[in-house]
Amino acid sequence: MARKPLFIGIAVHKPRQMAQLPGVLEANRAMCQWAEKRYDVLSIDDANEPVTIRRLREIITPEDDDGDADPSLLLERPRIVVYFCGHGITAWPDQYWILSKGPDQSAERISANALRDILASYDPRQIALISDACRQAAPLHGAGNGVFDTLAGNYRNPQKDIFYSCRDGANSYAVPSAEGGPAYLVFTSVLLKALTKPDGTNLDRALLQLNRQAVTSQSLSDYLEENVPVKALAVDRAQAAQCDAGFRPFEHIYEEFAPLYGAPPDPDVGERLSEQPGQADDDTMPLPPPDRNDLPAIQDFVAKSFQAAEHSRMRRQSFRLETSLSDWRAPLVQRVGALLRDDGVYDESFVVLGSDRARLMFEDDRSRRLREFGRDLGINASAFTVRDKTERTICARLNYRAICLLPFYRNMHAIAVTSPARDGLQVELLSWISVYGDEDRPQLLNSAKALDALAKGNLRAVDAKRLAGQIRFAKHLDPMMGVIAGYLYNSAGDIDNIRRVAYYYADHGQPIPFDIAMLARLPLIDDNGGFRTHVPSVPQAENLEDGAPRFTLNRTRAAEGRVGGVSPILRAGWPYLRASSHPFHKICWKNIDRLGSSSISTFVGKRVSSEIANAFGEIFS
Repeated sequence: MARKPLFIGIAVHKPRQMAQLPGVLEANRAMCQWAEKRYDVLSIDDANEPVTIRRLREIITPEDDDGDADPSLLLERPRIVVYFCGHGITAWPDQYWILSKGPDQSAERISANALRDILASYDPRQIALISDACRQAAPLHGAGNGVFDTLAGNYRNPQKDIFYSCRDGANSYAVPSAEGGPAYLVFTSVLLKALTKPDGTNLDRALLQLNRQAVTSQSLSDYLEENVPVKALAVDRAQAAQCDAGFRPFEHIYEEFAPLYGAPPDPDVGERLSEQPGQADDDTMPLPPPDRNDLPAIQDFVAKSFQAAEHSRMRRQSFRLETSLSDWRAPLVQRVGALLRDDGVYDESFVVLGSDRARLMFEDDRSRRLREFGRDLGINASAFTVRDKTERTICARLNYRAICLLPFYRNMHAIAVTSPARDGLQVELLSWISVYGDEDRPQLLNSAKALDALAKGNLRAVDAKRLAGQIRFAKHLDPMMGVIAGYLYNSAGDIDNIRRVAYYYADHGQPIPFDIAMLARLPLIDDNGGFRTHVPSVPQAENLEDGAPRFTLNRTRAAEGRVGGVSPILRAGWPYLRASSHPFHKICWKNIDRLGSSSISTFVGKRVSSEIANAFGEIFS
């Protein structure tokens, strides 16, 4: 007998050092009550005892007789839904959920993305994350916790729904009780209304024409994005949901109500439809409803309607890329590249701006001090030029009190821009530019602009393919542009397209950036002072996005490649290495609370800089 889907509700209303939130416990109880008729339900809140990582593990993956985590509660589930309500902070493209020990304990806050991707290893067909928590930026050290152990073995890439209660950088609101009314959460109140009562706008239009009143992944997404702002305005607040619907017909239903007229719908129609081969790619609308007894016609109708809705959603979201971009540090990066060419420097160079006390260490344990660069032009910079044309990892120590690791690429300059932060000097921008320049290619988007937009949370998963397309315009594939595209794909759980990006680096003979290999779940195989990996083949994708570059949809074959770097370039990647068995990653994770607040991974502090530098020299030499 098939297992029921699993619903996990987590509510934390009074974490340490943070304001108590009204309505959180009530919201979680109401969501769990709704789920009881379709799901196995686990409700975990702080009404009587703290919510901690240990408690979550004890309830969901308790230890067996041998002391190992028992995964049986998570296995063989068609769908796993995780609902969280409480405090949250942004770590774009991730969100951290704050548990009872408060925001400053990095091991006691949940990384939503890491949790989602660890749950995928338990092989459900679908995963939904529903978060009713703030996404405001906060002073941040360390990473987040994925809660469970990754289950070893092969598993499918599940469909994923990601529903955030607010946009990145914004607040979610809890409304206290007033005039005898109960306290409530703005987002969850709208969500519950959509799931408990048909009002037309929450129903899937295609299924409605088949006399089925159903709330689907896409119709719920549209309903939340349309109605949460209205509900917030009623209490003089501004709040807009951000939803990425990933469930596909015909397993995309959250709730179904009685039909409007006539005979009740066939309870097995969804299962029977999912067994029919093929899907149409014509998105013409409107479409006449098919005969309810003609299953192929019903499948064709629902598929076309779904694709039309997908196109509409993509068009609505895609404008954010253009409106969010700013020049930021791009002119500075381009100027440094021009100065290097003016000096006749066409060998790969590493340039640090903003620090005159930087030293580099390579895998062979050599240490090099950088020379002054651009001082006569008013630029506070240091530079080091490599002339042996080898691709390697650089360990850069800044003023002996901060450390950053980055891959070096053939025929590309690496430029790091530093800035003082509250907790010390950090790298705020890392960019690679061709030693020959790309100024003759006006269609190129400078990765500095994209990194700025990513850090501010202005990009969405829909932008990923457009950024991935940029890496093909340059003479050499831009590592940072691929990394940013990888994190955007990851925000929607799209492993196939991350693997496509990895393939194109390998196919061009360039190292695959570490972040991409990590997000694509590729094996990291020790290889001569670094890692190599195997990229599996990826099937042809459906062309759902208007204007998506053709190469981002193609089938890609299996490939082998070297990995660029030995650790994540962006700080957002560190939660994925919590359980890494590699000795270098273990040393970094031991010091994870010294990971700075910059988007670029920078460990801050004299002691931790020395420890990581020594480990780098010992392990990779």
